[in-house]
Amino acid sequence: MNPVITLQLYSLREALEADFEGTLRQIAEIGFSCVEPAGYHGRKPSKVIKLLAELGMSAPTAHCCLPVGDATQEVIETALELGHRYLITGCPPNRQVDYTGTDRVKAAAELYCIAADNAAMYGLCVGYHNHDWDLAEFDGQAAYRTFLDNTPESILWEADLFWIARAGIDPVQFLSEIGTRGRVLHFKDGHIANRDIDPPFLPAGSGDVDLLACSKVAEYAEYIAVELDEYEGCIIGAVKESYDYITEHKIAYPRA
Repeated sequence: MNPVITLQLYSLREALEADFEGTLRQIAEIGFSCVEPAGYHGRKPSKVIKLLAELGMSAPTAHCCLPVGDATQEVIETALELGHRYLITGCPPNRQVDYTGTDRVKAAAELYCIAADNAAMYGLCVGYHNHDWDLAEFDGQAAYRTFLDNTPESILWEADLFWIARAGIDPVQFLSEIGTRGRVLHFKDGHIANRDIDPPFLPAGSGDVDLLACSKVAEYAEYIAVELDEYEGCIIGAVKESYDYITEHKIAYPRA
């Protein structure tokens, strides 16, 4: 399987807010055929999908709310209109509160199971994107392991390699452990050893995360995302540098 490179649009949130269409055009010019939205900056889904189609792009994955409760139909209908297949939470519903103990993690896992059932009726999957605080340990077990143990393998884990390394976990080992859940991944890079540097994020291939080693075990990856939470410099330049590194090293490819 050759994973397709995508871009988590959170990286360019300020540029998108200022000039949504112009920024998407810049992304297409770099070579991206896929993007991963994290909101639509006040645009209606019909307008977004029209622009993506014009640019020869798609959005098979997205960061969005879980399809549960009163939000269920809106989340699912938006996903279907925009062609999203994988609905991934940037953070769990209660953010860090969901990772303050084993019982809280289990409760969050149960909510993801409900969301997965709701999504499955429409051929969609849900997933979880990690930071470093959700990789803590409670009652002698890693919190992520508690989540995995209490959810089916159909619920994805969008591994963010930077945050995994930042938490002191080997990203290569982590990717091997999540197995088939790793269909969408964030190949994020940055400073791990020196924690005094802020912001710590760097273009792919220029930081401390061994992305090449990770790519060798990412056997189930369908989409590999570029993402920089912040950057001290030209962010669109850093995105292009990341795209060039990932494609030139055959970690991921422009199109399926």
